[in-house]
Amino acid sequence: MVDIYWGEDPMSAPDYIAPKCVIGLDRDGVINVDRGTYTWKGTDFEPIKGSLEAIANLRRIGHKIAIITNQGGIEKGLFTEEDVDALHMYMLNLLGKAGCPSIDAIYYSASSHKSNMYAKPNIGMFKRCEKEQKFKDIKFNKGYYVGDKMSDLKAAHRIGAKPVLVRTGYGLKTELELKKFTYRDIRKKTIIFDDLSSFAEWIEAH
Repeated sequence: MVDIYWGEDPMSAPDYIAPKCVIGLDRDGVINVDRGTYTWKGTDFEPIKGSLEAIANLRRIGHKIAIITNQGGIEKGLFTEEDVDALHMYMLNLLGKAGCPSIDAIYYSASSHKSNMYAKPNIGMFKRCEKEQKFKDIKFNKGYYVGDKMSDLKAAHRIGAKPVLVRTGYGLKTELELKKFTYRDIRKKTIIFDDLSSFAEWIEAH
């Protein structure tokens, strides 16, 4: 977990509590281009067009922001937790340049196995975020979770968040998969947007 603030903006103060509901975000395929392999170097981190500005806008209008992502390459020995932390610092610096003065948290699972309580679609990371950020009143059952994969939508559904599917990353494939009868309950609750920028615009309009 990383709890980051920067800059002179009042929203960057450690005791700042965003007044509106939490918006949880997957990382690869939502914030940055999913390369089809693991992204753990700054040189490989390519923001999806408008994604950083979208996060900045969501923060500006008062939403809590929590990034929750599986990083199973750690368990496979392809990179380390220190590599992921360094990449996230790089991403946060880009967010700062895009006008986002702070976010509330970043949580990642070192595994992608379904048997791991922290790996999506399981909700261990979400529960840990709520517990550790309790003073910020983060409650996913009152907020949203944005992802591009079925595991994201399943996790959102299980924690009680509003599932949001974006068509970036694996989103188009997931949109087709969502039409299966087995996912009818999740489909009824899911809202779909072309990208994170479109979702942020919708949130701001509502």
